[in-house]
Amino acid sequence: MYMKKIKLITLLVFLVSFSLSSFGQLSERVNSNSTFKYGTRPVAGNLAIFIGANMQDYKDLQNRWNWDAKHPMDSVKNILPLVSIRYYLSDENVFRFGINSRRQNIKIVGDIFKPELSDSLTEVKYQRTTSKIYINPGIEHHFIKSNLADVYLGASIPIGLVTEKQFDYAKGNGSYTSITKSRKSLSYGFEGFVGIQAFIADLPLSIGVELGSTALVIGGKKWKVEYKNVVSGGTSTSETYYIINLDDADKLDKSNPTELAFSNTISTSEYKKLKAKTSSIDGMARITLSYYFAK
Repeated sequence: MYMKKIKLITLLVFLVSFSLSSFGQLSERVNSNSTFKYGTRPVAGNLAIFIGANMQDYKDLQNRWNWDAKHPMDSVKNILPLVSIRYYLSDENVFRFGINSRRQNIKIVGDIFKPELSDSLTEVKYQRTTSKIYINPGIEHHFIKSNLADVYLGASIPIGLVTEKQFDYAKGNGSYTSITKSRKSLSYGFEGFVGIQAFIADLPLSIGVELGSTALVIGGKKWKVEYKNVVSGGTSTSETYYIINLDDADKLDKSNPTELAFSNTISTSEYKKLKAKTSSIDGMARITLSYYFAK
C-alpha cells in the first residue's frame, strides 16, 4: 500500500513538472520574421485576362443547372460572361477589348398519339432560338498605385447583334401550316463604371467589383413572318409580313384605356413595312477576376 502511494506521488510530480516545462517553452516562443506579400501591381506593357459576371449571368447559370419545367426556355442556355483582354498602355491607363454572348434554344418534335382528341393533328414541330453577341472595346484610368488595392474609372461601347427565330408547324388530314418568325437587330450603347479590385497574395491575380450604368439601343423590335398553308388537294397560301415584337417592358400603360387600345392595335396588326426600336438605361454590377502576365 505504501509503495503504491509513492508511485502515485511520483507520477503526479512528473506530470506537473512536464506541464510547467511545456508552458515555459511556449511562453519563450520567438515569432517568425517572414512577412505576407500582397501581390505585384501590373505596369505599362503588362496584359491581363479579365472575366466579369453580372447578376443576370448568375441567374442564367442557375436556371441552366436547375431545370424548371414551367420555364423551358430558361433551361437551355449557353452563357459567356464578359471576357476581355486588358493591355496596360501605362501604369495608370488601360485599354480593354471584350466579348460576351448568350444563346437560348428549344426544339420540340412530336407525333400525336390520339389525333381525334387534337383537332385531327398528327404532327407538330416547334423551335425557338435566341442569340446575343456583343464586343466591348473600352478604357480604364487607375488612380491608386498601391500593391494592395486599386480604384479606377472606365467606359466601354458595347456593339452587338441580336437574332431570334421561331418556327411553328402543324400537320393533319394531309394538310399543314407553317409559320416562321425571324428578326435581326443591331444593338449598340455606352457603359460607364467605377471599379475597385484587390490583388491576391503574391499571385498575379485580382478580384473586384464594377458598378455603373449601361445605355443600350436595340434597333429591330419587329418580326418578319413567313406564313404558309397547304391544304390537301393542292391549294396553298403563302404570305410575308411584319409584326411588332414587344417585350413586357415595351408595352404601353395598361391602366390607361386609350393607350391600352392603341397598344393592342399596333401589337396585333400586320404590316407591309415596319420600323421599331427601343432604348434603355439600366444599372450594372459585376464581379471581376483578372489574371496578369507580361508579353
